[in-house]
Amino acid sequence: MEAPVEIASLLSRRSSPAPSAESESPRIAYATANDLKLQQQQLHQHPRSPPPYTEKEKTTQGHGPEHWPSNGLRTIAEVPVWYAANHHILTGYRPLTPSVRFCLASLGSLHNETVNIYSHLIPGALALLGNAAILAYFRTHFPGALLADQLVFHIFLTGSVTCFGVSASYHALLCHSKKYHDLWLRLDYLAIIAQILGSFISGIYMGFYCEPGPRALHWGMIGCLSLATCVVMLHPGLQSQEYRLLRLYTFVATGLSGFAPIFHAMALFPHDQLEKHMGVRYYYLEGIFILTGALIYALHFPEKWHPVRFDIFGASHQIFHICVVLGAASHFYGILSAYQYTYDHPRCPA
Repeated sequence: MEAPVEIASLLSRRSSPAPSAESESPRIAYATANDLKLQQQQLHQHPRSPPPYTEKEKTTQGHGPEHWPSNGLRTIAEVPVWYAANHHILTGYRPLTPSVRFCLASLGSLHNETVNIYSHLIPGALALLGNAAILAYFRTHFPGALLADQLVFHIFLTGSVTCFGVSASYHALLCHSKKYHDLWLRLDYLAIIAQILGSFISGIYMGFYCEPGPRALHWGMIGCLSLATCVVMLHPGLQSQEYRLLRLYTFVATGLSGFAPIFHAMALFPHDQLEKHMGVRYYYLEGIFILTGALIYALHFPEKWHPVRFDIFGASHQIFHICVVLGAASHFYGILSAYQYTYDHPRCPA
């Protein structure tokens, strides 16, 4: 859908005269985007309250996708502040609905959460299938594997299923109510921590396969950091937009602490051995993906510089989702290649 046509439809309630054919030009469309931006800034200075549900809406009759306006979407001026957390996304909001069924029905329509939902829903489903497939893979490729060897793969994949599944659910149910928003946002934080734990447990296990002391040390470190991150993520006083970057940087710092066991391993093993039995290059790649996504997310690029154009496709949160998935895929390939080498070239003392 072309942005100028969509904006004109979304702003049809404005009291200005009907737009002429010239109103679909890029220049006029950009002016409309600036109007939306100015309107949003004014609303940010004078926060609006969530509009109450009518009796008709409380029964969910006439409030589902089939009863929405022709384009089915709202502008930022028509939704509560908690709903429009990224105030650079100006259009494409689903109407609020008190029905979980109608929230899920919106998965079949196009709006500003569609990519956020499917960019994690599909990888989550693949990770779930992978959790089952790894059983057969170990039976055929690693018949002599220890139970712990296989378990670390399940821990990582389960963390990925949890992270991606809860994330997709959060974005799908965002149009329900503030209560649902707050609940699923906290669950989303916990699911991300589960993903971090799964990555660390599996990576440290492969890196210190024959060194139980360092392995336990680094597992304890990530356990403490994850607990501290939970406090920051779940503390009621730290949930506002004011602390958004603090929450983000806490996650990034916890993730970057993964370089501590890598540096430790570098001090213990020659680099060529480290590359083979740990797959360290894939962890570097994982870090690049996560840092790139986090930076784009923090800068609100590109929607901050191009209002409206990236509301549906290409917003920073969507790019961040994709970077997280690529990071998880890189990590999985890293631990798989590391275990393949360790299995083929045993190095632990008998």
